[in-house]
Amino acid sequence: MEISDKLSNLHIKSEYERPRNIPSYLNRIKQKSKGTVRNINGFLSRFDTYLVLTYKKPNEIVLKEILALDEESQRRAIFDVLQDYVNYLSEKMNHLSANTISAGYIRASVYGITGYLRFFGFRISRDDVKDGVNCPKIIEEERVPLLREQLQSIMNNTIGLRRTMYFVMSSSALRIAEVLQLRKRDFILDEYDRIVIKVSAKIAKMKKPRLTMITEETARLLRPELDKINDDVFVFNQDNRTVYYKIRNEEQIFSRLREKLGFTDRYETGIHHVTLTDSLRSWCVTKINRIDFGFGHALAGHETYMKRYDRLSIKEKVDFYIRAEKTLQVNSYLDDETTEKMQEVYMKRISDLEDEMNSVRELLKRKTMHFS
Repeated sequence: MEISDKLSNLHIKSEYERPRNIPSYLNRIKQKSKGTVRNINGFLSRFDTYLVLTYKKPNEIVLKEILALDEESQRRAIFDVLQDYVNYLSEKMNHLSANTISAGYIRASVYGITGYLRFFGFRISRDDVKDGVNCPKIIEEERVPLLREQLQSIMNNTIGLRRTMYFVMSSSALRIAEVLQLRKRDFILDEYDRIVIKVSAKIAKMKKPRLTMITEETARLLRPELDKINDDVFVFNQDNRTVYYKIRNEEQIFSRLREKLGFTDRYETGIHHVTLTDSLRSWCVTKINRIDFGFGHALAGHETYMKRYDRLSIKEKVDFYIRAEKTLQVNSYLDDETTEKMQEVYMKRISDLEDEMNSVRELLKRKTMHFS
């Protein structure tokens, strides 16, 4: 029998096609990062809840009914539903009870839902959504820099391994999710003039490996901690809990510290001025960029700048880093004025010592002449 005949006689069973629902879609995209899948799950769950509240039907029923329409009506209907959902989100308070849900969240929600709609059977692209759905404009807010005094307060009111972790983050531009997944073997301890950290593609947010470094001030805190563990242990997650749980736990602890220190100012979107990852990362990036613009971004994993610095050897990168190290230091930092005053004091002391030595020499010389 010809292959074509076999194919024509093959009975296609419905079990070969996966059901079109949220769990099935999440299974389809499970190769994406866990954080991405978790976010999309949140977007779709909220969308499903909205459809049930609005139409008294779950998303599967609503979408099947729209798909049954002719192509033109189908297209109008799905864009109407998405636009109504955008308007619904725009009028709701966010989880911080400040203003409305951010435009960034709304846009991310719509594009997350778009992938599910394609999986469901709609011929719709991101460009279609961009043209067919009116999302709120993202308002750029001028970010407030973390002050050295604030960073000192954070460090001086934290103890133990967590304090060391904050020092590592502020001097390396690592994200909280990245630093929690570092093992001892990821630290190159003695090959270069500074400790170098290997951030593997597996734990990097953009799935691109990179190198970063830490200051000597930080190294003095870190080395004793590393001496206690073997190469395979997670340095800052030694109880080996899930990364998602640890991130939530660390953010809650930092939130309590922030309240204690009075760093409670927020942007109009409700986000705090001082946050665990963004503030510590921006501290590092900003200080290093003052020495060589872009190098701080490269250490932080911003792809455009990483390409620019990929051609440098590790030693050359360390040399760049050392040039910026003075301004990165937290408690060991001395500003130029203080340094100049200290130098003046030292120079005066040296001058005084030289005068004393000269006086002693003169005295010895006189005594020698007297006895002779």
